[in-house]
Amino acid sequence: MEFSRQHSSYLLVVLVIAGISFLFLSLLASLLYLQFNQSVGSLNFPGWFVITTFFILALSYYAEGTKVAFREGDAGKYGQNLQFAMAAVLLFLLGQLRTWYDVISADAFMETNNAYAFLYLLSGLHLLHVIAAIPFMIYIYYRFRYNYREEHQLQLYFSDDSKYRQLDQLAIYIHFMGILWLVLLVSFLAMSMI
Repeated sequence: MEFSRQHSSYLLVVLVIAGISFLFLSLLASLLYLQFNQSVGSLNFPGWFVITTFFILALSYYAEGTKVAFREGDAGKYGQNLQFAMAAVLLFLLGQLRTWYDVISADAFMETNNAYAFLYLLSGLHLLHVIAAIPFMIYIYYRFRYNYREEHQLQLYFSDDSKYRQLDQLAIYIHFMGILWLVLLVSFLAMSMI
């Protein structure tokens, strides 16, 4: 299948990623400004953030795997990768909630330390943007399951460029969320060393 990313719908993905990038860059710049001009404080690095990193990396891996399976027309592998991707995003969500629970249990509130305010804000905004991918993942999965019933429908499904394009755009967004999380993880680690 010949595929090109020169479709107008990719402009929307680029604009969304650009908007999210500017949001997070401005928040990180604010954090740096406050850290050097006023002491924001430091924080105890939550270990669960490292664990959730593995979940978002797994999400990115399985999102890419769905694209490969789609191109190969391998329905079993495609469905399995979609299920693993949805499991990874749910594990990331649960891991983030566990991290916040641990941080709150340690009496680290926004009022006591501005570093924790940034931790909650940045990780919370990131989580909301990851959650935004869930409805698209569910939509793609259920559309696949609907077509999975009959062989000729499945062949049509895997030959449809628009379905692959949507999957590719979702994977681009998920990869971006993974990269963004790694940037935030390094930022949180730096905040814990100050």
